[in-house]
Amino acid sequence: MVIAQVISNLSIGGAERLFVNLCNALPDDRVVVVLLGDADVQPNLESELRDDVEVHRLRLRKRAWFRDIKAFAKLLRETGCDVVHTHMFWPNLYGALAARRAGIPLVTSEHGRNEWKNGWHRWLEVKVISRVARLRLCVSQDILARRHEVDGVPARLLRLVPNGTVVPPEIDAGCRRTTVGSVGRLVDAKDYPTLIDAVALLAERGVDIQLEIVGDGPERQNIETAIERHGIASRVRLAGIRTDVAEWLARWGVFASSSMREGQPVALLEAMASGLPSVVTAVGGVPDTLADGVEGIVVPPSNAQALADGLQRLLGDPELRDTMGRAARERVIREFSIQSLARTCREAYAEVLRPDLSGASA
Repeated sequence: MVIAQVISNLSIGGAERLFVNLCNALPDDRVVVVLLGDADVQPNLESELRDDVEVHRLRLRKRAWFRDIKAFAKLLRETGCDVVHTHMFWPNLYGALAARRAGIPLVTSEHGRNEWKNGWHRWLEVKVISRVARLRLCVSQDILARRHEVDGVPARLLRLVPNGTVVPPEIDAGCRRTTVGSVGRLVDAKDYPTLIDAVALLAERGVDIQLEIVGDGPERQNIETAIERHGIASRVRLAGIRTDVAEWLARWGVFASSSMREGQPVALLEAMASGLPSVVTAVGGVPDTLADGVEGIVVPPSNAQALADGLQRLLGDPELRDTMGRAARERVIREFSIQSLARTCREAYAEVLRPDLSGASA
């Protein structure tokens, strides 16, 4: 099978990490990666693609979209693609136009709630993307419901397909510190100021708390301001963008997420796969991913007190950390491995290629 995997770029982020892992987990297929946005963004994950993956850069411009769509369709035909799999809204839209022109079945992946969309975007969801797509894969039940109830996507096209992650070798618990870690873009949706507030509360209680945050983004200044306001600069490290996230996960004792909005966070899956217990907020697909009291602690969003209480409970109980961390890793191996995701996606590709589905979404 020849599969075109389409995304804007391979900047360092959860959806992009998932994209690369999925491409690498399809070794029996010819994978053609098409980048439609700023392909030269640095740092990026392109070097982590397996050697035989073909990468094509075809930046689509709003003012020349018709000509660029023609070039996109031509590329799909010339590479002999059997299926086009697009990721996130704009690649979904442009991929729909190009796949329709090339006569190739389209599968989309829905990674986020996309609350920024207005009526025009929702019209495009129904009148363009869903008119072409044979299947629309959603990483969480929350996203699936939103696509149907808010965006108006027909229920027959939607399918729940949770994310997957690479499962690393088991890590010796003795190598871990009691440091709390978090991974994510420094954006409003991650609500890092609430996590900073929680650290400040723990410091006031006399808890020896150290926090490391891997990632960068437009909210960095606000986060730094919150750290300074609480006088906890010695307790918080903003590590910036890193390509060695696995090494950070291997030495932390607890993973934390204070998000206000999520799909199914890849960073959480990576933390669980590495054997970390987590304190996370009950948003998006998080409650369906991590069992509260079994694999970690789930707390309400925007609640620094609850976040601090959860962190204090884990930091003060090494046995509980070990028990929850092991359960989290076993859950990922059982339900959220990248191999499981690749099998499910390949089944979806085979399904849309069946003759009885041809023209089903026209």
